[in-house]
Amino acid sequence: MIKLGLVGTHWITAQFAQAVLETGKYEISAIYSRNKENAKKFSVKIQQNKASLYDNFDDFIDSGIQVVYLASPNSFHFEHAQIAIKHDVDVIVEKPSFSNPDQFRTIIDLLKLHPKIRLFEAARNYHDPNFKVVQSTVKNLDLLQGANLVYAHYSSRYDEYLAKPDNPPNVFTRDFSGGALYDLGVYPLYDALGWFGYPEKIDYKAQLLKNGIDAFGWINLKYSGFSVGIFISKVFTSTAPTEIFGLKHTIEIDSPSELNQIAVINGHDKQFVADGSGRNPLFNEADDFARVLNDRFSEKNQSEYEKWLKIATQINQLLFDLRKSAGIDFPADNQ
Repeated sequence: MIKLGLVGTHWITAQFAQAVLETGKYEISAIYSRNKENAKKFSVKIQQNKASLYDNFDDFIDSGIQVVYLASPNSFHFEHAQIAIKHDVDVIVEKPSFSNPDQFRTIIDLLKLHPKIRLFEAARNYHDPNFKVVQSTVKNLDLLQGANLVYAHYSSRYDEYLAKPDNPPNVFTRDFSGGALYDLGVYPLYDALGWFGYPEKIDYKAQLLKNGIDAFGWINLKYSGFSVGIFISKVFTSTAPTEIFGLKHTIEIDSPSELNQIAVINGHDKQFVADGSGRNPLFNEADDFARVLNDRFSEKNQSEYEKWLKIATQINQLLFDLRKSAGIDFPADNQ
């Protein structure tokens, strides 16, 4: 069993905790929060009362855990990942991994000094079996003419922002490397890179809040012979599907992050080619990570890990370039 430590006490950490337990390959041995009382409440919530609780990160990392799951605010990922790697603890970092490419390059250099250690970016859609279903369906199109990916979901944290715009929640601040692009845009960007490759030109037209963070926006990815549009929002919800356009066929996907329902449309004919498994959406990534951690030097697992790390660095660069095209700066860029 892999001894796992959890950082963060929000819903995503609870969902990941459930997923790792469902794999049967992890045990949750430690929980960290800046407030130990929050860690205690969270341990009860996820029914892991035997887990050790910490409010000191160094003590947490030295508690005997083998891998840490980082779901701290985005701007903390870099510091926490560095500490973990230096202590020879594997890292699963919730998307987005780091605030900018300089941070990621520092992490890559650090990993070279600790060759046994693995770092994973938790991007659930990339590990979903239906991701490859779409990938193969795209390859079978007679002609790829473009795509429109939509991920617009109203955030409950926006209510907090509206109530106290001068004291916004982390996800709506540049100080914590938040915003729609870094929170939601990661998913469709993984889709785009996995299904179409790295774009030739990019642009992000963002609607900014008064504190300079992006509430919603339009991403344009230009490829040779076609373009991909991505629409993201944290301040309203869209029910529009994601679509990939061939000549006579259109691939329709319910959500770029969930990938629960995939259909191919030809005129009035609509055929479903894949449905979701109905299980925890984080199960597949947790299971994939465990497979690599339990046999990290096998040729197959090493090759797959290197592929995951490569696309994570590409996503990080793409996020940074898109953010800069929209005139959004993070304090982390100057640290």
